Amino acid sequence: MTPDPQRPTGDTEFIPDLPERLAGLAREGAAVVVATVVSRRAPVSAQVGDKALIHADGRMEGFVGGACSREIVRRQALLALQGGQARLVRIVPGAAPDAEHAFAERVTVPMNCASEGQSEVFLEPLLPPRLLVVVGHTPVARAIAAHAGLMGDRVWRVLDDDEVPDEPEAVPLGALTARLAALPAAQRARVRSVVASQGHYDETAIEALLRAQPNPVGLLASARRAATVRDTLRVLSGFSDADLDRIRAPAGLHLGARTPHEVALSVLAELVQLDRAGHGAAPLPVPAAPEAEPTTLPPAAGSTPPAAPTGLAAQVMGLTELPVLTGDSAVDPVCGMTVTLPAKHTADHAGVTYAFCCPHCKARFLKDPARYLTPS
Repeated sequence: MTPDPQRPTGDTEFIPDLPERLAGLAREGAAVVVATVVSRRAPVSAQVGDKALIHADGRMEGFVGGACSREIVRRQALLALQGGQARLVRIVPGAAPDAEHAFAERVTVPMNCASEGQSEVFLEPLLPPRLLVVVGHTPVARAIAAHAGLMGDRVWRVLDDDEVPDEPEAVPLGALTARLAALPAAQRARVRSVVASQGHYDETAIEALLRAQPNPVGLLASARRAATVRDTLRVLSGFSDADLDRIRAPAGLHLGARTPHEVALSVLAELVQLDRAGHGAAPLPVPAAPEAEPTTLPPAAGSTPPAAPTGLAAQVMGLTELPVLTGDSAVDPVCGMTVTLPAKHTADHAGVTYAFCCPHCKARFLKDPARYLTPS
């Protein structure tokens, strides 16, 4: 049989061992639609109970009708996958078509091929659970995580490495890049994230999130603070303006929220709004900064582990490798704050190592060291 040039590569008419196939797709974190013929009026080639799997790339396995019905089901399945909810598709010759919408529950599609029969196909999207990454050891971060759990999301609480002993189930910030990289691609595409550390390690977390997953990153901060974070990342991590445009700040809808739980409500409401509006589609991954190694999936068991990350994340993960200044403390040359040693943020200039209280001070120093080393 001559291959159909319109059919995606990999289309088949059979699904061997459907339960096992579905279990395997779930383990892979893949998104798929199960199509089932639930009614028919002859003459049609499909029978009640016939099934097909439609993958996110449009590839189809199984049989739910002839060439025209197959393409109708394929298109409607991809719309159902986009909306994330089931739908009933009526395929009727000569019918007036319903408007296409990702969130339609019941649609009628005209059969334009030479057929007098009609059928109804039930489409059930099976999506990996959305993963919400919540960064911060703050009341707002705890509230966001709690409410997201009630919504059925998987939640990762991400804390600075020295905060993890307080919450042993949390993900250490230094391990975030590797944990995200280990996810199947389909699951990374459904990652949502909110950085609510409120200034403690915003830049470090955002760098890891931008590099390891393709979606926007919400930042709980004022517009002024968000601008500072973007500027710091531009200097220290090499991100372009296009990369930094993925930072959504201030995160949350403008509800007049004041308490942590009210702020959590506004943040999660915005995520729902974005998903329902279809703005959650994953853009292209952020390219690695000039001096950073690109993020790759972890190797198979028994192989060489991935290289340690660079940039701000490396500073958090490798404190013992940082230059250690003499004494127990140093003065940040930018803001004058006393910094306890060993410091998380350091920079070498003219053979001298300087310590900083935060990435922002380090970025300002590197822009113009002479400004901060000239006696006033």
